[in-house]
Amino acid sequence: MYWLSIFRIAVLGWTSFCAIVLLGVGAHVLSAVGGLLLPSFPWAGLAVATGVLAFLTVPTMLAIDFIRKGAFTSMIVVELSWLGFLGIMFLASGGAAADTAANYFVSCSTWSPALARTVCSETSAGAAFGFLGWLPLWAYTGTLLVLLIIQANRGNYVWRRSVKESFPASGIPPAATGTYDEGKLQQPVGQYQYPPANSTTSMAGYWPAGGAGAPEPAHPYPQV
Repeated sequence: MYWLSIFRIAVLGWTSFCAIVLLGVGAHVLSAVGGLLLPSFPWAGLAVATGVLAFLTVPTMLAIDFIRKGAFTSMIVVELSWLGFLGIMFLASGGAAADTAANYFVSCSTWSPALARTVCSETSAGAAFGFLGWLPLWAYTGTLLVLLIIQANRGNYVWRRSVKESFPASGIPPAATGTYDEGKLQQPVGQYQYPPANSTTSMAGYWPAGGAGAPEPAHPYPQV
C-alpha cells in the first residue's frame, strides 16, 4: 500500500506546518495582550504548547523513520498513540480560539488600535489552523487503525512494526513469523521404494560344466 506511505508523509508534513503557524500566532498574542491591557487568552498558551510539541516530535519521527529501521518511534502503536494525542491538542487549541473569536472579539473591525485588530485576526487564524491540523491527523490515524484491524483479522499482527514495513509498496504484508516443526516439514510424502538392480552378475556362466578347465577334485592319497 504505497498510497498509505504518501498519505502519512503528507499528513505529518502538513501537521508540522500547522504547528509552526500555531506557535507563531500564539506566541505573538501572548506578547501583545500585555501592552493592550487584554486578558491572557487560554487558547494562546495552548496553541504554543501544541506547536512546540508537534514541531519537535513530528519531523523527528519522520527523520528517524527514514534513517533508521525498527526504531521505537516508528512503531505503529507508538505513532497511533502520539498522533492521537496531538490531534486532541490541535482540536482543543482550535476550539478555544474559536470560542474566543466568537464570544470575545465578535468582529475584528470594531477594535482599535491596529494591534488589537491583529490579535483578533490571529485568534481566528489560530482557530482555523487548529482545526486544519486536527482533521488530517485523525483521518490518518483512523485509516491506519482500520487497516490494522483488517490485517489482524487475517492473522498479521503488525502493531510493533513501522508503517513502511507493515504496508510495503507491493501491497503484500510481510509473512508472519512463527515456529515450525522441522521434522514434520521433512517427512516424505507418498514415496515409492524400488529394489536396486542386481549389480552382481552370476559367475556360473563363466565356468564350463565339466571338461577342460574344470577344477579336479581333491584326493586324500597321493597318486602313483
